Amino acid sequence: MIENELIQIWQSSPRHEQIKFEKSKLLLEVQSSLGRFDKITGKWDFGTIGSAIVMFLILLYVAFRLPSVLAKVGVILLMLWCLFLIYVVLRLKRTKPNEASSYLDYLKQHRQYLKNHIRLSNGFMVLTVFPCFGGVALVMIGKLNLWNKSWSEIAGTKMVWIQFSIFMLVGIVAYAMNKWVAKREFLPRLQKVNKLLALLKEDQ
Repeated sequence: MIENELIQIWQSSPRHEQIKFEKSKLLLEVQSSLGRFDKITGKWDFGTIGSAIVMFLILLYVAFRLPSVLAKVGVILLMLWCLFLIYVVLRLKRTKPNEASSYLDYLKQHRQYLKNHIRLSNGFMVLTVFPCFGGVALVMIGKLNLWNKSWSEIAGTKMVWIQFSIFMLVGIVAYAMNKWVAKREFLPRLQKVNKLLALLKEDQ
């Protein structure tokens, strides 16, 4: 009942009062949304860096245990990929909004931060799946001694198909999840920030 009365009051208000109300509402929505986003990305950064460090240490141990030189090379490539992943996260983290001279600058920083996330999301396959696939392929070739086998022998090796299927499944799921996160978390926030920036510029 109270909600209906408030809507009626708002609808009967002058046009400029409605615009002020919409701006205030959007400002609160954007601020709340960006606050949640900062917490989400903080946890994501910590989890990604922590996982990459753990994976790096495990791969370091595996590199010493594998007898095949080719498999060692594959593991070393995966270790380099872990370090690169940490570098990408830290570089992205440096663009996170901090102290700004004005609220307008704060929103512009957040807009760029969101764009950086979207750019990274669009390059997901190049940054993650393809480098991993190369390293895993070398490990598999060296470990199963596929280098000295014919194509028919390779095609007849069950472990090749099992590992290839697992990797493809993980890659597809990770790619789909990445697109879902970009559509659900990044794009809606970017649209709201752009809308609020446009409204604030009208007041200047």
